[in-house]
Amino acid sequence: MKRSITKARYSRGKETRERILNVAVRLFGSRGFDSVSTREIADAAAVPPASLRYYFENKQGLYIACLGHIQTSTLQVIEPALQSAEMLLKDLNTNTALLIDAFCDVQAALIDYMIGRPDADTTALFMLRHDLPGDGGTSTFKGDGTIAYRMMACFVQMMMAISGNTLEPQTALIVAGLINGQPTAIQLRRHRLAEMGWDITPERLAWLKQTIRTNTTAILHAHSIIHQSTASSGTSI
Repeated sequence: MKRSITKARYSRGKETRERILNVAVRLFGSRGFDSVSTREIADAAAVPPASLRYYFENKQGLYIACLGHIQTSTLQVIEPALQSAEMLLKDLNTNTALLIDAFCDVQAALIDYMIGRPDADTTALFMLRHDLPGDGGTSTFKGDGTIAYRMMACFVQMMMAISGNTLEPQTALIVAGLINGQPTAIQLRRHRLAEMGWDITPERLAWLKQTIRTNTTAILHAHSIIHQSTASSGTSI
């Protein structure tokens, strides 16, 4: 009986913490770190202000927990595709076509997270504000970046392998970022698209993923072809 009570309390505690985080991501994203008080977050989450201190200690702790919450939820969506890509990279004999497919699979999972979820807009606003240097200094708040670095490293390694290692790591990071800018452009314009009558339904999301996959495949094939001529001339980018 005692174990059941403890388990129920843990479940309620976890649910409360998740609710606070979801509300905080929405409010921090829409208004910025400095413009939102912990009392407002507590009221919106329907919890006493003491709950925020209990779970997160202070406002900065809550913000950093929001970063971790976003990264954890990202991993839940992309983990299968990311694991498969990492396994392919361990095989030095993996051919370019498989690497391109793996790159597209990770990107497709990322699109599901960035665009396909109901709370995708609030997460996007939060991260956009976080990356801006002037928003209350929040870009200096660092959460556990393990998941982000892992995904970034995977994209860079795949990009380098596809280019036959003719790209430097920093250049590979920029190229991968440019390629992954496709879903970001859609993500940031969702409201404008909705005003035009183009809501992202499941069917449109599937079409969008296929279109971006076609574009990405063509870009990566081009880099693979470029590498052949670059490698033969003995130059690197």
